Amino acid sequence: MDGEGKAMHKSLGNTIAPEEIVNKYGADLLRLWAASSDYRADVRVSDNIFKQLSDIYLKIRNTARYMLGNLEGYDPNAPVEFADMPELDRWALSRLRQLIERVLASYEAYEFHTITHAIHNFCVSDMSQFYLDIIKDRLYCEGKDSLLRRSAQTAMHLILDALVRMLAPILAFTADEIWQCMAHRTGENTENVMFNDMPAPHAAWTLDKETSLKWDRLLALRLDVNKALELARAEKGIGKALDAEVTLYVSPQAEASFAALRDLNLAELFLVSGVKVVSGAGEGFAGENFPGVSVLVEPSRHEKCVRCWTHSPDVGKDEEHPALCSRCAAVVRAM
Repeated sequence: MDGEGKAMHKSLGNTIAPEEIVNKYGADLLRLWAASSDYRADVRVSDNIFKQLSDIYLKIRNTARYMLGNLEGYDPNAPVEFADMPELDRWALSRLRQLIERVLASYEAYEFHTITHAIHNFCVSDMSQFYLDIIKDRLYCEGKDSLLRRSAQTAMHLILDALVRMLAPILAFTADEIWQCMAHRTGENTENVMFNDMPAPHAAWTLDKETSLKWDRLLALRLDVNKALELARAEKGIGKALDAEVTLYVSPQAEASFAALRDLNLAELFLVSGVKVVSGAGEGFAGENFPGVSVLVEPSRHEKCVRCWTHSPDVGKDEEHPALCSRCAAVVRAM
């Protein structure tokens, strides 16, 4: 059917030849359209549909590109073990395990449209808007061979390796281009991604029920904090999120739900320079995603580190590197 739902006929002049799509968007976009269409209903095709699919393709491609760019120098034969990773990295791999299970089941059931939607949502929601956004600081500012940076690289390599294998039957050309740019474990076929197995949903990549619930609550709270930051930015109260410090007022009704979050590095997860938690009611933005917690955003009073851009009270205390925070000064000194 065409974009308006009319059956395609040469006499109506509403047909689109496959070579037109290939010449304009590339063969992988045509394959993505076929895979993302639910063939149990009438299938539509139009230029607008391909423009939308192009955005989906670019999001998947750019997610892979970002991870490739930050895997320079990583040795996949020397990964950080799951048990030694920070909890954020373990959360990311647990989400990957869930994605692998869903994708493999969808391939078995010939539900290809479910595969493309699931992978796209994973790239957007779990990766770009959350995980990859947070680990930028580790990747750019921690020591090159530090555990924190290597752990993030390990998680990214495992995620990228699984994504490219799952995408290979659909985005055949793009998947192989990514595969050729990756470092590989000993024993893998480097000639083409097609000569390698689908990823396995490792049972070890699992969080217990309480930990999973904690991260679900953290994601809900992060939505409220991001909204409060947007409002503060619109009112010219702050510039970038790292220019802000956040105070969370936790009401007695929300204390039980919030308790598990107190052990997390909330400043890192919210991408701000500081977080203070106060029990009881207070002023600020009362979000809808985590009831009982209000968010107050204020500009930081501390100096900004010129390397990581975080405002910190220890900027200026290092005599050798007075413009850096203590973390960045130590990393630079070790270079």
